[in-house]
Amino acid sequence: MSSLPDGIEIHYLADKPHHARTCATWEYLEWGMGGGKTLDDALASFTGSQRDTLPVTLLACTDTDEPLGMVSLWASDCPIRPDITPWAASLYVAPGGRGRGLGTYLFDRIQGEARRIGFQRLHLMTQHSEGTYAALGWQVFERIDGPGSMRRAALMFKTFKRELKDASASLHSASSCLPKTTSAATLSNSSP
Repeated sequence: MSSLPDGIEIHYLADKPHHARTCATWEYLEWGMGGGKTLDDALASFTGSQRDTLPVTLLACTDTDEPLGMVSLWASDCPIRPDITPWAASLYVAPGGRGRGLGTYLFDRIQGEARRIGFQRLHLMTQHSEGTYAALGWQVFERIDGPGSMRRAALMFKTFKRELKDASASLHSASSCLPKTTSAATLSNSSP
């Protein structure tokens, strides 16, 4: 995982609900206006943000509580594909927070949140960053052409690998069922 820039803290929006309007404004100005979404629609996306179930929004703030960026984990981010869940959505870094790796950190962290909650696969929609996400292991599964942020967009997914500790625990559990073997040292030290 990338490292968090100095002087910046990550919070669950659930713990900082007074910043929901800022998140909604960023969402609306960046993606909502061209697609017919209102500021109230955007605000509804952030009101009721949770920690352990969808929706989850992470908020990057300075140590003086100034919001600098956000990213969300939503049940749906593509109205023409409501059958697919969950989605990494609304990755945004304000101009004052850019150029310090904050977007990378937030994106890594929301993927970790998806795994923590128990999702094995995550989806995203992008108009301009397909190559960036592909380089990070994401794969295109569909191309769409809808209004606003869905105009000429790629829908991508990433399947998470099982954690090594989970895999080694399974291997250890399976090996405990095997019969014990005698080592070569034991054989050489035993009498005929």
